[in-house]
Amino acid sequence: MPPGRYRVKEVKERLKFLKVELNKKRGIVALLATGMVVLSFILGGYVATGNWNPWGNKHYYQVLNANFQECYTPVGGTTQCQSTHNVIFDASAKYVEQVVEKGVGTPGCAVTAACAFRFIAMTSNAVAPTAGMASTGGTNGACGNAGAQAGTEYTTNGFTATAGAVTDITGSTGANPSTIVNTFTETTPAASVAQSCLVNETAIDANRVNLAAATFAAITLQPGDTITITWTITWNWT
Repeated sequence: MPPGRYRVKEVKERLKFLKVELNKKRGIVALLATGMVVLSFILGGYVATGNWNPWGNKHYYQVLNANFQECYTPVGGTTQCQSTHNVIFDASAKYVEQVVEKGVGTPGCAVTAACAFRFIAMTSNAVAPTAGMASTGGTNGACGNAGAQAGTEYTTNGFTATAGAVTDITGSTGANPSTIVNTFTETTPAASVAQSCLVNETAIDANRVNLAAATFAAITLQPGDTITITWTITWNWT
């Protein structure tokens, strides 16, 4: 073969080799880039959740549609219970969102044992609450006095706002309820109750937030009669 043709063939072979090597390098770079994306996804999931499996994380959210029940027991009588629809106040729901995301809500107090939605308040006011009513502060934060309800929260007769017994959620699938329960004992004189509220503190001051309220058929309790209030908040896992 003439020398010139040999050199042309040699050059072509070298170009073909270089092209193969270039394609290999591009493939390796693409593979490394894909690996970095996957690794960053896994690391990001671990940083956010503490779980190395980004597809195995459970998410939960709180359903602010607390359920309400009252059970009235007259002295020597039979217990009678009512479950009724309740109202979550818009302004109070916003306060909850602020506490979760910012650590403190406005208005409101820093979350402690003395400032949390575990206090149950009572009133004789039967005016039904609505979600858009003002429900915070020393005036509208009182049970029975949200918006234009124009009622008065009990601070006597054994119905002073009281911390309920809290039962925490259990399990990690489906719907799981937590409850706040308190039994009030009527003192003297006889008194009528027609509404209960779930509030964040016993004091009726600038930091008071009335989260939820429920009216029910009015009951007149005689001294010694009891009424058990149960608020249930459900958590769901998806």
